[in-house]
Amino acid sequence: MNFTMATGTVDATLDLSHFFKTFARVILAMNHEESSHAPQDIAERKLEAERVVKRLTGLVGEHVEAAVGLGIELSVEDMLAVIAALRDHAKGGPGTPVPGARDEIHAHVLDRLFEELVEEPSNILYAKSDAKGAEPSHYDAMDVDFWLECLEVMEKEIS
Repeated sequence: MNFTMATGTVDATLDLSHFFKTFARVILAMNHEESSHAPQDIAERKLEAERVVKRLTGLVGEHVEAAVGLGIELSVEDMLAVIAALRDHAKGGPGTPVPGARDEIHAHVLDRLFEELVEEPSNILYAKSDAKGAEPSHYDAMDVDFWLECLEVMEKEIS
């Protein structure tokens, strides 16, 4: 999706998809720098990871159903390739194109699934309490380390 804005005598076109992907990568990198000092305080990490994986599995299920309509049957290997691409992205790599595509339509399905899942760490928020430990003072998106833990759980469930 492109957005064109007229600013006086200058027209600026912004590729919003590229902008949001770049923005997400910067935020993830910032979260990773912060998280490398202290792990995100998530009570019951194992249970929370399972909850996140359940959410991700629901999204994957929607994509599997949509892919059937395109004549594509996603395999375990496809899912593992998407998880590897997500892991690569979380560590600063590009993530896409997801490897292993059999043709152009299959590549689109894999990349679209990647694009859907890569946004999840910023969609799942955790309350942070103030210095007194009372009411939450703000919310933080999932950090990279916990995202990688969730991907590991998902990979084990798929394999």
